[in-house]
Amino acid sequence: MQHELACPGAPEMALRESSGPITRSLRSLAAPWPLWGLVVTLLAGLLIGAHQRHGFADFPLLFNYGYWLLRLLIAYLLFAGALALLELSPLTPRVPWPGLALAAALLTLPLFTLCVTMLDLLLGLPEFGPEGFGVDGSGAALSASAMVALFGMESLYHLDNHLVLCALIVVPRLLLQQRAVAALQAALPAPPVSALVALHPAPPPASAAPAFLARFDPPVKGSLLAVQAQEHYVRAITSEGALCTLYRFGDALRELEGLSGLQVHRSFWVADAGVAALKNGRRGLRIVLRNGEQVPVSARHAALVQRRYGERLETVA
Repeated sequence: MQHELACPGAPEMALRESSGPITRSLRSLAAPWPLWGLVVTLLAGLLIGAHQRHGFADFPLLFNYGYWLLRLLIAYLLFAGALALLELSPLTPRVPWPGLALAAALLTLPLFTLCVTMLDLLLGLPEFGPEGFGVDGSGAALSASAMVALFGMESLYHLDNHLVLCALIVVPRLLLQQRAVAALQAALPAPPVSALVALHPAPPPASAAPAFLARFDPPVKGSLLAVQAQEHYVRAITSEGALCTLYRFGDALRELEGLSGLQVHRSFWVADAGVAALKNGRRGLRIVLRNGEQVPVSARHAALVQRRYGERLETVA
């Protein structure tokens, strides 16, 4: 049975209270990844510490292990933290997850370079001296341009290692995600064909819209008015109420192309038949649905909303 929420306002509470097998699979995707990512980081640090002795010949073996463990832990904390922040950002419904992971790796590269350079200087083990970049390192103060060049070369030096480490960190995430998706697919019931035909007799069978509506169990009742993004959930607003399901808003938008409607906000899509009126107020332009619920209209969609609905609907103050 697909994981559904009858209370649209509290998806996290419903997820905690649910005890179905799919919910447990989703918990296994969300919770253990930081732990398994940390385990992979520690194993990589131990492996590198055992084989990377260049520049550490004068130090004990334990120092070598400690250095690489600390260095890789810095990369892990920066990358995992940046990825978590990006997943909470408005970019999540629009950017594929691998793109978010790559962005997190590139954004944390300068911070990682600063941290590693500081660590190496404190230990007397800089990766490159100024002479390595054609800069006079005889004790003269480096110019600002020379420092920028030095930092840029250090970042390029760390780029391949940083990307490889970030890729290793996300391997457990990908494996857990595949396991959760397999569990979801195995537990999905057959689509309620009779309910879909009753709700949407007009669209042709190849339409993508029923594919979205079929994700709800129990089936959606009433005519679809709007769809709202709520973190990792989408909320279908109908004339009979509202239901939530665990799904990406960007994927829902693609499946809603078979219905006549419009995205009016980064978190809202409305059906043409569900729009009752437009409302202008202090909080900007808003759409009043036929059930009385109000949907915000973002500035980038305001002109299109006015052209599409303004002529045939009365604007209320």
